[in-house]
Amino acid sequence: MENLKKDDIIELVIDDIGAEGNGVGRINGEYVVFVPGTVPGDKVKAKIKKKKKKFSESTLLEILEPSEFRVKPRCEYFGICNGCKMQQVDYGKQLALKQTIVKNAFERIGGFENIVIPPVIGSEDHYFYRNKLEFSFGSQRWLTAEDMQKDNVERNFALGYHIPGFYEKILDITECSLQSELSNKILNLTREFFKSKGTTVYSTKTHSGYLRFLTVRRAVNNSGLMVNLITYDSNPGLISEYADLLIKEIPEITTFVNSHTESKAQVALADNFNVIFGDGYIEEKIGSYKFKITPNSFFQTNSKQCKTLFETAADMAQFNGGENVLDLYCGCGAISLYISGKVNSVHGVELSRESIEMANENALLNNVNNCTFRDMDVKDYLAELTGNIGGKNNVTSPPAPIPKEEGSNTSEISDTGLKFDIIILDPPRSGIHPKAAEYLLQYEAEKLIYVSCNPATQARDISLLREKYEITAVRPVDMFPHTFHIENVVRLELRKRP
Repeated sequence: MENLKKDDIIELVIDDIGAEGNGVGRINGEYVVFVPGTVPGDKVKAKIKKKKKKFSESTLLEILEPSEFRVKPRCEYFGICNGCKMQQVDYGKQLALKQTIVKNAFERIGGFENIVIPPVIGSEDHYFYRNKLEFSFGSQRWLTAEDMQKDNVERNFALGYHIPGFYEKILDITECSLQSELSNKILNLTREFFKSKGTTVYSTKTHSGYLRFLTVRRAVNNSGLMVNLITYDSNPGLISEYADLLIKEIPEITTFVNSHTESKAQVALADNFNVIFGDGYIEEKIGSYKFKITPNSFFQTNSKQCKTLFETAADMAQFNGGENVLDLYCGCGAISLYISGKVNSVHGVELSRESIEMANENALLNNVNNCTFRDMDVKDYLAELTGNIGGKNNVTSPPAPIPKEEGSNTSEISDTGLKFDIIILDPPRSGIHPKAAEYLLQYEAEKLIYVSCNPATQARDISLLREKYEITAVRPVDMFPHTFHIENVVRLELRKRP
């Protein structure tokens, strides 16, 4: 598109949505223009913001003709907080678009031809589905167009979400439709309490200030509601007063934790916990299994749909009861424990020692004795598994687990000497290390079950395994309604030798 240039105003019909949730329009049926805030079927007027050889980015100026799939967003902050990029899209259409996102990833990134992606399994709840929300305190409030029309708007205190591209700016919100009405009550009570006290907010520039984050975690399939206030340092008197208010106004709260961190990193994590009341954790149920969730625990955010995801993975594995399973990137052991009653043994590997300690606690909590867990880098574990330490290149027995310390909750069963029949992979969004793919090819487990929240890196990784494995089943599962994120489960089976 040589004639197209920056600041040009064009009219487009949106026919797709990209992986980041932006609408896709095409000039002359070929050249792609991304338009944020649009829905397939919209006819729009847009202004070119950034032109590149194969595509352009633009700003939406006007919707000339709305799509039949366009709906009114529920949230008053839609389009500002950037959390629910597809809330203006009919949910049925969202699922169809996510199906296309998976297909495009496997065709364009993985290089797979004629791959069939079945319909996405939708979430039962479209709103109030999350079991965890993180809110940030800020001393620089983002002013909306409506705020600018008001007098005496509080500019120096906010509690809500970060504005994309302006990390110091916080959108002050009073309601979020992603967790629960109780969460909104906690949010607003917290804001008003600390504002009334004139409490300072932490700044990365000065490395001072008290308030940092408010995290609310709830058990969806069980009772339990946790408030975790993350602060820069300790203020026992103020925290005691806040705790009394929580108990009085929101008796449903079962535990309150005050966490401290001096880290400059703007992430809602802390190493020091002070349990003010309750146990300091909640318990969630997935199927018949209970899972202990502490302030720092990673756990799937959609508890109801989590069971669907795990069942999908288990169905794909086609367990017969006698398998020894290796669960890589096992986290707190959720998948391992969920499938433990369907197989002979499960052996989980995860780099985080904290996660492995939690996995062992969860095994004890559920009286599961056929699981072991290792805190080890997955790549290094697979290197030992395939005998690639010290230049070796022969397949050996799995490495022995770390010896149990006195009082440890580790199961009695060992992974030493086993041959794993099925390997489950559930890596972070970045996917697996290329060396890990090499070792998986050497090991030649009969089946691989790859669970991913990022179809792009999943397709890339699976393309590295195609030398010996073929895709025999795919199923996307929607864990995150109104976002462009999608979980995808793929079964790979070892090719038969001629």
